[in-house]
Amino acid sequence: MIYWFIKLALNPERYRSQNFLSIHSDYFKVLFSNNFKEGSLSEIEINDISYDDFGLLCSSFFPNPQFPNDGTVEKLLELGRRFLLSSVIRIVEYHLIHGSKIGIPKMIWLADEYKMEKLLEKCIREMDSSEKAKQLRESEEFEKLSDATMSKLCRRLAALL
Repeated sequence: MIYWFIKLALNPERYRSQNFLSIHSDYFKVLFSNNFKEGSLSEIEINDISYDDFGLLCSSFFPNPQFPNDGTVEKLLELGRRFLLSSVIRIVEYHLIHGSKIGIPKMIWLADEYKMEKLLEKCIREMDSSEKAKQLRESEEFEKLSDATMSKLCRRLAALL
């Protein structure tokens, strides 16, 4: 198991780091509050996340951000949800809408799983043929879709008939 530690030395940088993370994440806002002992610690252990993955997450919203790519979107979405970073989910959604080469079945599942409504609307609009519907039905993501998304897809496909 890999552990990652947020190193917060007892100096002014500590408070800037805490404040910056707290501004972007409700998870860290609560963690660093006076209601939790972690708020006064100089080092906080975060289990089940590698240093590289936490660095990837932070690099998506810290100054001079690194934008997501098709290889990083799933990890960023997973961590964005875990640490309550809606800004990370929004920037990934923007990438998926405007620059991704990921197929429609996977994008529909990502949109459904991570509640990215704009992406879901775009993907459903792109379901404009029986061939695309068949491709979706045969994908491994199809069985994972929520009832609400299935309903939207059915309405879209019925409109094509």
